[in-house]
Amino acid sequence: MAHAFFLGVELEEHDSSVDATLIILEKEQEADAAPGFRLDHARRCVEDSPDALADRIQSLVAERPYIGRTNIVVNRSAGPGPALLEALSDRGLDPIAVTLTGGSGTVAGETDEVGVSLGRADAIRTLAELHRDGQLVVEDHTTEAASHLARGLQRAAEVLDEADGDQDTPEAAGSTLDPLGASGPHVVSAALAAWCGTERSFDPSQHLKETPQTRHPGGDQRG
Repeated sequence: MAHAFFLGVELEEHDSSVDATLIILEKEQEADAAPGFRLDHARRCVEDSPDALADRIQSLVAERPYIGRTNIVVNRSAGPGPALLEALSDRGLDPIAVTLTGGSGTVAGETDEVGVSLGRADAIRTLAELHRDGQLVVEDHTTEAASHLARGLQRAAEVLDEADGDQDTPEAAGSTLDPLGASGPHVVSAALAAWCGTERSFDPSQHLKETPQTRHPGGDQRG
């Protein structure tokens, strides 16, 4: 069975400290079956600087079973994002920069960087679809971060069901994916990991597809 890890990093800046949510999803796949994802690590940490956070991430991905199998995905649109990306690159970790936008769709980054601009709701939708379709497992984790993620996933799945339902019914009439954009840092971090996981093969050195998708494999693309 092939497997790889995807670390999503969502950031907040508070005065002189950097508040980070780190979610690692493990991707597994057998033969031609649809890939499955499992929550492997969920933590919130506060560091004094982007450099200190980069050191923590470097130590984390150097552990087994992550070493050599982990893709790091950072929200560049967050305040400390650019500085963290630079610090990770300086350590040879080859992070993927994602600029989350309020729109929809995906735009490839510049030719000299590994990164994309991605609609925030699109990324979270990818995560919610995996969860709704039984391709994402978040059980057996007792950290506070994992609990926040589980609650956020439940809410995201409800929003997705309402938006995808029969719009002629009172329950779904007028429902949109807009509430997904208000999801918390735990969901955003997991969404970064899940979105990248649906875009990449099991080779961490492989670049993103030339035309990134905004849906998980086997699903119908929806607006």
